[in-house]
Amino acid sequence: MLQSFFQALLDFFLPGFCLFCQAPLGALSDNLVCPMCLKEVPWLPGPVCVCCGAPFKGAVGLEHLCQGCLTRPPPFSRARAVAFYDGAVLEAIHRLKYQRQLVYARFLQQLLTDSEAAALALAADLAVPVPLHSLRLRWRGFNQAQLLAQAFPQLPLETGILERQRPTLPQVKLSSKERRSNVKGAFVVPDPQAVAGKAVLLVDDVYTTGATVRECAQVLRRAGASQVEVLTVARVGYA
Repeated sequence: MLQSFFQALLDFFLPGFCLFCQAPLGALSDNLVCPMCLKEVPWLPGPVCVCCGAPFKGAVGLEHLCQGCLTRPPPFSRARAVAFYDGAVLEAIHRLKYQRQLVYARFLQQLLTDSEAAALALAADLAVPVPLHSLRLRWRGFNQAQLLAQAFPQLPLETGILERQRPTLPQVKLSSKERRSNVKGAFVVPDPQAVAGKAVLLVDDVYTTGATVRECAQVLRRAGASQVEVLTVARVGYA
């Protein structure tokens, strides 16, 4: 057990092989994946919705509001993601969350900082990860959203501003309506003064229907945040 812990720690700081194909990276390489595997990242194409960041399937031209945001405007100002929830990105998120392979957090952090979506961090006063309930946090041992938010060390990372006050079901197999009901009232801001007048960067791993980040953003805005913008590594589907 102890040996595996130290090996994981060593791999986190000094990975010598590509995380996906195991090709050697070279002793002095700062990369975590080889050039061939990096090309397989399913980057999110443009144009995207100017609000929720959903890409328009097969579209060309200028960015504009999608029908979803026109019909039901979200409580956040902008949401942006780096890539589709597929391929290497899906594998990295699964290995991080469900197999506790922390080295994949570094890969996902690199995707965030190397993308245009990182511009959202420039307009923020602080970063707030979507919180886990204490029971799930105890089971997993870490909050993946918090690890991703550490990609921006220039931003104060506030883990206590937003709390999940009750456990929720995993969103994976729920419909859009069920997802909204599942997270309704699940989040709270214990100290509104901590967020009053602040521009918040809300960070999570995956944007699916937006139910979770919408609920979080609404709670933050009600607590007095001047604006909330959402940054995720991955996104599911098109506008």
